[in-house]
Amino acid sequence: MNEAASAQNSREENQTSTSAAQSTTQSTIQTTTQSTEGTSESQTDDFPNVSLDDWSMVLVGPKYKIDQEISQSGLSKLSNGYLVDKRIVSAYDDLAAAAKKAGYPLVMVSAYRSVAYQRKIFDANVDTLMARGESKEAAEKTTKLTFTEPGYSEHHTGLAIDVVDQAWYQDHTTDVLDHRFGDTDGGKWIQAHAREYGFIVRYPEGKYDITQIDYEPWHLRYVGVAAATYIEENQLTFEEFIDQVKER
Repeated sequence: MNEAASAQNSREENQTSTSAAQSTTQSTIQTTTQSTEGTSESQTDDFPNVSLDDWSMVLVGPKYKIDQEISQSGLSKLSNGYLVDKRIVSAYDDLAAAAKKAGYPLVMVSAYRSVAYQRKIFDANVDTLMARGESKEAAEKTTKLTFTEPGYSEHHTGLAIDVVDQAWYQDHTTDVLDHRFGDTDGGKWIQAHAREYGFIVRYPEGKYDITQIDYEPWHLRYVGVAAATYIEENQLTFEEFIDQVKER
């Protein structure tokens, strides 16, 4: 083969090699782009379709005073005598039935509380401490460690409930609302399954800096199944979830 022919063949081989490389690169870029787009779309689709205006998204807590207390007509009495927002009755009944089937029958110890009632028990505790010699300021500060200030309790919404299982209730008559409940089989079942019925453990462990309330494995809050699942799977507080809703 002469030098001219050899050079021509070399150029053709280089062009073929370059073309193949470009094709491979383009294919890789396209595949990567599609994969990234797919991941982004999947993450977007995972976020619950909720609005801050939804009735189940009302945020109440030590830093968030309730805007408007639920009306009496919006409440419904459960079979145990406690009042809740009538829109969560079926969800709670389903949760209670599932817990009973799993071997952890629930005992409710608190549900809806009016602002007026919260004020009554708050002031009563302040009066008790003052009778023991504390100043009013000190008594109020101490009371806030145990009782939520009137107007700032989730129980005003009718969407919050305090529940434990029957075994714990029977064995802890003087300290029912204790964080150790979260370490029991019943407490663990609630943590794992409450979301399936639209409830979250509102004050999770290690999140005091955000919620301003210590770990309460018994305190459940209704937010809807989609939101509850997202919150629990991503280990968020309700405050953090609301912040994400605001950003969207």
